[in-house]
Amino acid sequence: MDIKLIGIDIDGTLLNSQGILTEATVAALQRAADRGIQVAFCTGRFCSEFSELLVQLPMVRYAVTCTGAEVLDLKTGQSLARRCLSNQQHRRLYELLRPFDSMIQIFSEFDQRIHNSAQALAHLERFCGPKLAEMIRSSHVAEEDLDAYVAAYPGSANKIHVFYADRAEKEKAMKQLREEPIFLSESAPLDLEAMPLGVDKGVGLRDLAEALGIRQQQVMAVGDSANDIAMLRYAAFGVAMGNASAEAKAAADYITASNDQDGLAQVVDDLLEGRI
Repeated sequence: MDIKLIGIDIDGTLLNSQGILTEATVAALQRAADRGIQVAFCTGRFCSEFSELLVQLPMVRYAVTCTGAEVLDLKTGQSLARRCLSNQQHRRLYELLRPFDSMIQIFSEFDQRIHNSAQALAHLERFCGPKLAEMIRSSHVAEEDLDAYVAAYPGSANKIHVFYADRAEKEKAMKQLREEPIFLSESAPLDLEAMPLGVDKGVGLRDLAEALGIRQQQVMAVGDSANDIAMLRYAAFGVAMGNASAEAKAAADYITASNDQDGLAQVVDDLLEGRI
């Protein structure tokens, strides 16, 4: 295969179940870059949430962030494409979501950081595991009054991301949003992503490929969860991790080993050595 671009999800794909980037993965991605292949993040994270990974992966220049809402040149800081929620959409979604037992995250276009309720951050382990909680506390902004922050916020937003303490509360929120003209996705059983219609990782990866002059037939994508399905379908070669959801595996062309078995490194090396 003549692959020139590999779009890689971060959580559950690049990182193992402990949130660790292994030496085998770093080495495999460097070998791909040495062959002239662009290695790009394709993640639900905001750029401020993966800065530490860039130190370990200096070959990564481009990123599809916020589940496809923005494509960035990480070297220059240039936004190559952005598809965001308007201020009106953003405010309405917040008002619809705030009555539920959840942690709502606001993505700011001004400081490129994510703003959360200070109270929710203080009890973060209700909503996610300890490793993710550590990353969130280290990179997010705590707002004493998130309602006031949203009321005063004048800009657009790449997306709204919400964590729930239980599935029942998430399902009630999804029902509330059913008639809204937005795209809903998830990266884990107890989170929810709300974005403009027509925005997903597949669209973001397509935007990046077109910006780089790379044909769809030269794109590979690797992921594990529901919000990766669109990019697995867009790519000429979509790869699901062994730990992927059943839906992600069904959308993929190939299934590699799990993230705890260096599945990403394995499939990259198989590509480079012509075994697939």
